[in-house]
Amino acid sequence: MRPRAGADLPGLLAILQRSHELHAYPVRASVVRADWLALPTELMGAVAEHEGRVVGHVALHPADGPGHDAGEQLAAQRWAAATGVPVSQLAVVSRLVTEGSVRGAGSALLAHAVRVAGDLGRVPVLLVEPEADARGFYRRRGWREIGTARQQWGEHTVDAVLMVVGEQAD
Repeated sequence: MRPRAGADLPGLLAILQRSHELHAYPVRASVVRADWLALPTELMGAVAEHEGRVVGHVALHPADGPGHDAGEQLAAQRWAAATGVPVSQLAVVSRLVTEGSVRGAGSALLAHAVRVAGDLGRVPVLLVEPEADARGFYRRRGWREIGTARQQWGEHTVDAVLMVVGEQAD
């Protein structure tokens, strides 16, 4: 793991484009752009490397701030209620994508994001498209679902599944 650099973006965009084509992540092809992958407001952007090449990416974003729409605000309120911390202390795990050739890269990126969120004094949270394979990926790694929040992703309206770190309740 290392911080993402500007020179990583062309390779990451190729990974992101392939992810969109194979897994519909991101949902919209129009966001396969550097300015979507590397937001100026992010708390952290990191890449996973294997044998000298970038094989994945993850970012942390604040759950609040200017420009957040009603769906993002609702998600933040629900995460805050589920975690017991103010919205300002949440970190949204986002832009997690791998190129698929290195087993465990996604898990390592997720663990890194959780660790960095803790180092920043924030609680990691995330949201996922309900039909995405990623939903099971997160659940198998101990994330639990706390509800949904309607999101508007371009022309797509999605009742995104909200997740927090923690063991599944029996």
